[in-house]
Amino acid sequence: MLIYGREIRDRLKKEIQQFAEENRMSMSIILVGDDPPSQVYVNGIVKFGRETGIKVDVLHLGADTEESQVIRFIRNLNEDPAIDGIMLQKPLPEHLDYNRLINEIAYHKDVEGVHNYNLGKLISRQQGIQPSTPKAIIRIMKEHDIAIEGKNVTIVGRSTIVGNPLSVMMTTENATVTLCHTRTKDLKKETLNADILVAALGRRNYITADMVRDDAIIIDAGINFDENGKMFGDVDEEAKEKAAIASAVPGGVGVITVAELFDNLRQICMMKQIQK
Repeated sequence: MLIYGREIRDRLKKEIQQFAEENRMSMSIILVGDDPPSQVYVNGIVKFGRETGIKVDVLHLGADTEESQVIRFIRNLNEDPAIDGIMLQKPLPEHLDYNRLINEIAYHKDVEGVHNYNLGKLISRQQGIQPSTPKAIIRIMKEHDIAIEGKNVTIVGRSTIVGNPLSVMMTTENATVTLCHTRTKDLKKETLNADILVAALGRRNYITADMVRDDAIIIDAGINFDENGKMFGDVDEEAKEKAAIASAVPGGVGVITVAELFDNLRQICMMKQIQK
């Protein structure tokens, strides 16, 4: 059975729109280079902002922009009181250090929840801004009454924006978590042991039918495009047909992720109000 995220997204979108009607919010996105999937994702964020009455500005820089220039732009946004949230879109050109740049963003404007300060709060189980894709994964599971506590969860992909923070969040939900990646020696053994398998490595159809159990739950957080612009997940369709429950791509985790990004922006604005 395929599960979808559109109804969840629409419900969250309505809540955000209602908040935005009484509270001015704004977000700036730094996009470096011309990666087509990144442009598609950013366009979706701009559209969501337009539909909810939230100002979203995109600072589109050339692929040859020097790191010092990107840092200058980030610091200017940090100091601008009219900007509530800042996002740095991945992937970046190879000469730019993502970890250094993301930590140049003021932690209280880090709308993606990937600044070291916010990740530290996540690890220590304190309330704070959490990465949007892991939030979307947890939400789609809970909204579809998928139990997490006590389950063996295998996550394939160890990025700082999905796999690593998700492993912490799943542990907080009392799951037993195995975090895998492309260098895991026997990946198939680990995926076959999973009650819940989360694919988040960005490789089209990497998880095949022989790697999943018949009764498994699959959450596909992958977004990949072919030469014609068609979207695919990280999990092959035959594997999803074999599973008890699987999230759709497109229409699953991805559609909730953008809403979670704006939910983070809402949290940032609420925290600013408390601090006043």
